[in-house]
Amino acid sequence: MKLLSVDKLEPGFVVSENIYTIDDRLVLPKGTVLDEKDIARIKAYSLYNIFVEDKKMDVEPKKEASQDNLSYAEKLRQTEEFIKFKQHIEENAEKLEESFRMIANGTMQLDIDKLTEPVYHLFVEAGGTAGIFDMLHNLRDSSDAVYMHSLNVSLISNTIASWMRLSNDEIQLATAGGLIHDIGKMMMPPELVNKTTPLTEYEKKAMREHVVKGYDLVKDKDIDTHIKNCVLMHHEHRDGSGYPLGLKNGKIDPIASIVIVANAYDAMTSKREYRDAMCPFTVIENFEREGIEKFDPNVIMTFLTNIVNTFISNRVLLSNGKSGEIIFINPDHLSKPVIKCGLEFVDLSSQKELSIISVV
Repeated sequence: MKLLSVDKLEPGFVVSENIYTIDDRLVLPKGTVLDEKDIARIKAYSLYNIFVEDKKMDVEPKKEASQDNLSYAEKLRQTEEFIKFKQHIEENAEKLEESFRMIANGTMQLDIDKLTEPVYHLFVEAGGTAGIFDMLHNLRDSSDAVYMHSLNVSLISNTIASWMRLSNDEIQLATAGGLIHDIGKMMMPPELVNKTTPLTEYEKKAMREHVVKGYDLVKDKDIDTHIKNCVLMHHEHRDGSGYPLGLKNGKIDPIASIVIVANAYDAMTSKREYRDAMCPFTVIENFEREGIEKFDPNVIMTFLTNIVNTFISNRVLLSNGKSGEIIFINPDHLSKPVIKCGLEFVDLSSQKELSIISVV
């Protein structure tokens, strides 16, 4: 391994450490075999030096062209880091299911530290706040079971709390609250929780009981009150439109306010048996439009201003059928970035008729 000036980079060099921007965003993952496009990406972020392997790989013209056609997300999914992360989060989802079952039937104590320990390992594997959304956004074809969702929400809650620069204790509370927020679904009929078609209105009303059932399960446990409130309040909205209590404004627990946003984002951007995952930019647009009314302003604005930056350099498909890379985020229209489509620059904030329909 050696430190090399970006001016001396050539196709074939192998990245030996994850490359991050100065504000801790992942540029390229470890193991990337650089091509001309990758080198241009590194230089675009004004980086000076990166670590590469001593041995340079031979890049055949056809292979180089093929790599050039791969999107950032497609390259990421081929990395060893992503493959391991996917394996480990799926394994931990299975273990979490067993833990929830044993807690529910009283054969296991609710040990928050033990339950959340795997979350922190996953967070490190993903590259911290810089890489967690890269990983999660590329897991959207995986199981949408309660337990995978619980791990996702825990990781996202941890990230939001970190973006908000909360104390370590508060970050740990958000991580734990996100992990067990849906534990009440363990008390619901499996045929309802695992239904593969849309819920009827009656079933939706019945499903809402998981919040109270979950709170009843944890309310007398020796865990922090903020974590209990995450179980009870993760479907509340500050305009009073949520459930089960219809709480408004400052009556919602501040840690639960973080989990509420994480839960909503993950639920909407995850695939379901009866529907595809929503495009993250559709969700971001919805949050821009009504987020201040429904969510804690500090939480939702921190989330939005940071989440959009995780999509820089990702390839997206536009509603007119064209595809291109996100090169700039419009601070006044976060869901409407500037897209580079070949030699054309498309500013979605000024072309209202266009929108992003998927990240590819």
